[in-house]
Amino acid sequence: ARKVTDKPSLLMCKTVIGFGSPNKAGTHDVHGAALGAAEVAATRERLGWKYAAFEIPQDIYAQWDAKEAGQAKEAVWNDKFAAYAKAFPEQAAEFKRRMNGELPADWKADAKAFVEKLQANPA
Repeated sequence: ARKVTDKPSLLMCKTVIGFGSPNKAGTHDVHGAALGAAEVAATRERLGWKYAAFEIPQDIYAQWDAKEAGQAKEAVWNDKFAAYAKAFPEQAAEFKRRMNGELPADWKADAKAFVEKLQANPA
């Protein structure tokens, strides 16, 4: 996938849903439903997981902790967006509005006019 850069790549991985569950792995029973206490205990035993629920061993946590990398990437993004906002203030304001989940100032009037137009010309 890295060698071909002029088009998208599709990476396909075979997985087993509910991997590790001795009685439900690979079945629809594990999809969208809780395993239940007995099956969780059996899965923990099968996987050799000796930690409490929601406990992550420090060495695993350290390998997966992406806080510093995320903060660095966010800082780069913020710098790029600040430059963009200087060059394109209106578009940057529109982007911020949308990202904040705010509707346009005139949305009520526009929505009312649209509904009235539809009501005047029903299909």
